[in-house]
Amino acid sequence: MPANIFNRQPPKHCQGFTLIEIVLTIVILGAVAGILVPFFNAIVHSPDPAIRERAISLGQAMMDEIMAKRWDENTPMGGGPLNTVESTRGSTAPAATLGPDGEARIDFDDVDDYNDLTEINNFTDQNGAAFVLNGYDRHVEVRYIASNTNPIDQNTPAAGGTTDTKLVVVTVTSPLGEIFNFVAVACNI
Repeated sequence: MPANIFNRQPPKHCQGFTLIEIVLTIVILGAVAGILVPFFNAIVHSPDPAIRERAISLGQAMMDEIMAKRWDENTPMGGGPLNTVESTRGSTAPAATLGPDGEARIDFDDVDDYNDLTEINNFTDQNGAAFVLNGYDRHVEVRYIASNTNPIDQNTPAAGGTTDTKLVVVTVTSPLGEIFNFVAVACNI
């Protein structure tokens, strides 16, 4: 009687993987990849939060410094509804007069002294101490706005003339190219 051909063992060199072995290998590799991919993404993007935090700190520190200053040269500390050179209650000054009044950065004493202040990589704090943050850019814009503008944001247009309200926009650009806008309103009241 002939040998049963269904009971024959294949030669050792012809043995392969079974379907179950292949499926299990794919499942295990998928699980490992599912664990490792987020881990590697976290490593690659780990400096991002620190970079953003530094950019936010740069903008907030500048905004805090500006908002602690007087409204204009003639306004006493703490404010007060006075007739000042820049106020609509007094004689008006053109918007072109916004900017430093001949002072050095450390001597800025009113809000509009900061107009068009730009710092790139090299920064100065309110005490005059210099520090370097490569890749960062900080710019300040101060302009008169109508106080009834709604909403007030970094895109609020300048008023046609002087008003009792100044819009302060601090823009910080991080090394990642992200732009952070800080907006505040200073009023002569």
